[in-house]
Amino acid sequence: MKKLLWIIVAVLLLATFSDHPVLLPYKQKLYAKFTDTTHNASQVKAEQALQKLANRLQEFGATLGKGQQTELQKVGSSKAAVLEFQQAYCIDRQFHPLFYGEPIGKVCTIIQDSSHGL
Repeated sequence: MKKLLWIIVAVLLLATFSDHPVLLPYKQKLYAKFTDTTHNASQVKAEQALQKLANRLQEFGATLGKGQQTELQKVGSSKAAVLEFQQAYCIDRQFHPLFYGEPIGKVCTIIQDSSHGL
């Protein structure tokens, strides 16, 4: 228990004096390394979420026609395409010539379920 207390005290002291000119360069290097690591981790997560979304759209597209499958591949190709499709056809409810009725509802549901990672 004492070791934990000393570790907490050491962390608090470092946080208190981290703006001191002697410690500032080390703090900045550590902060830069931490932000690079977290940025890379979030990119990987977004890529995985996009791949999962594309796979779900492809599975759903197997029950549809060729033109609809091609359109679903275009939609799942990039984050921008997914967000553009979602805004136009799921939120603004514009008419899509290939998807109407139940298919557009299913596509919007798939996008909504998978969009939290994008």
